[in-house]
Amino acid sequence: MHTPTSLGLGRRGFLRGVGAAAALTAGGSTLAACGSGKAAAENKAGSAAQVQLPTYTPLSNGPTPDLPGTDAGVPAGFYNYPASPTAAFTSPPLSGGKFSAMTPLFTAPPPGRGSNPAWQAVEKKLGASVDITMVVGDDFDTKLSTLIAGGGLPDLIQYDGLAGVPTISNLPQFLDSQIADLTPLIGGDKVKDYPHLAAIPKVFWEQCTVAGSLYFIPIPRGISAGAGLYRQDLFAAAGVTSTKDIKNADDFLALLKELTNPGKDRYALAGNAGNGGYSGAIFEQIFGVPNKWRVDGAGKLTADIETDEFKAALEFMVKAAKAGCFYPGSQGWTKAKMEDAFQSGKAALVYDGLPALSTSVWATAQKIDPNAKLMPFVPFGATGGPGVAWQDNVVFAGTMLKKADPAKLAEVLKIADFLAAPFGTEEYLLKTYGVEGTDYTLDANHNPVQTAQGKNDSNVTWKYVAAPQLVTYNPGVNALTDAVHQAYTELVPIALADPTATLYSPTYGKQGVSLYKAVSDTVTQVIGGQSSMSAFDSAVKTWRGNGGDQIRSEFEQAYAGAPKS
Repeated sequence: MHTPTSLGLGRRGFLRGVGAAAALTAGGSTLAACGSGKAAAENKAGSAAQVQLPTYTPLSNGPTPDLPGTDAGVPAGFYNYPASPTAAFTSPPLSGGKFSAMTPLFTAPPPGRGSNPAWQAVEKKLGASVDITMVVGDDFDTKLSTLIAGGGLPDLIQYDGLAGVPTISNLPQFLDSQIADLTPLIGGDKVKDYPHLAAIPKVFWEQCTVAGSLYFIPIPRGISAGAGLYRQDLFAAAGVTSTKDIKNADDFLALLKELTNPGKDRYALAGNAGNGGYSGAIFEQIFGVPNKWRVDGAGKLTADIETDEFKAALEFMVKAAKAGCFYPGSQGWTKAKMEDAFQSGKAALVYDGLPALSTSVWATAQKIDPNAKLMPFVPFGATGGPGVAWQDNVVFAGTMLKKADPAKLAEVLKIADFLAAPFGTEEYLLKTYGVEGTDYTLDANHNPVQTAQGKNDSNVTWKYVAAPQLVTYNPGVNALTDAVHQAYTELVPIALADPTATLYSPTYGKQGVSLYKAVSDTVTQVIGGQSSMSAFDSAVKTWRGNGGDQIRSEFEQAYAGAPKS
């Protein structure tokens, strides 16, 4: 299921959501007793439309991109780093002080401050020291639950529940009890005191509210994660040069069969249960399944799993599975094994996000086969019209600020504003690549090339504390930058919003993960042939009775109370 209600990308929030929700329930539930009366009253549905969000104010002195972005969220594209980076700050924004932060860590740990010139240089330019607790990604939520239960939260804390799966039970009480309400600090024009935060478009801030207040600073992403990746060289050998050549679902099934050749150890698709089931999000977007929920003109909500489109997509996946189009056993693969099959040409199509194409998949495939050509999959319509995409990667996460007096919070916001300095600035170069000469050198086109030391020094997780709007930048690989930018250009305009993304449902926060997992497990069994379509219908009925209808009611209440633009 795509997070949270249908088959999809298996983002960090979904992969760890079930365990994280269980781990944090204890910490969250204790807060229900110690929260204020205001918190108890706010344990209800709410909407971002009720909140005065920061006024979007684009920066006027940024570099001219090679490929333009949009205020709607299409990232700008750059072939090279600007030859003369601008200074976002003429002097350090702070004048001393010690601060703390906690983020996940997805790389090898960097050297500590004392032996890390990049860390030292960032703090010198910032004008303050920042102690970052970097927690291995899978342990992050357990660490957070411990801090919530025992106290001692740092000044800045990443929260990964903005992507659809709340990982703190009784979230409004926790926020009211321990986290600063940012609305009076940066709501409206007040954000202009922090120009780099003000340059983050509204679509990202909309993800950052709970129960009528702004509680998070967004870490922006590219709006849509895409609908998968395909091997254009293999598609072309089967007579299809672009997804635009695929006319309808029948056309697509014929192509999947053509791409499948067990004798050559090649199959159309590889998918795994932990990372999107049987690559289901590809099919759902082709069949026009809504992004988690669909809302009608009267404000009534229908969950994706209740729609005819979802059932049609599921029936199509059953046909593809029966035709042998999925790599045998791939439903049990790790994400790394799935990517390996795709990169080596054993699978022609996988459901992986656009960020993965830029960070690793493209380069690895080129090393295996220089003639490999990888492209983002843009959905076509199953019945002949255009397909849909989803706004399923708007933010990576959000950052919370521990409650403090206004003067301290203003300083902490200056740290976030510093870290949100955009691409093209000296500060972005420093926090991303380190110190010139020690951590990187510049090539002939002014692009940073990291040294062995720099690859370790730059692992400090500044980008998980705060970040600017995303850009597409793959130095030396213009074809990759072109492909990703073109995909975003096509995907963002057709990307369906989740109408509940900026709403809050207490029931969903408490039990949404477990409810949807039961349906997801049934879907996997239906596709694999272990269960029938009637089992899916029964699972949806159980979902409704066990809490799905209550979640719907709470979201509808929030939607009805939200101002309509």
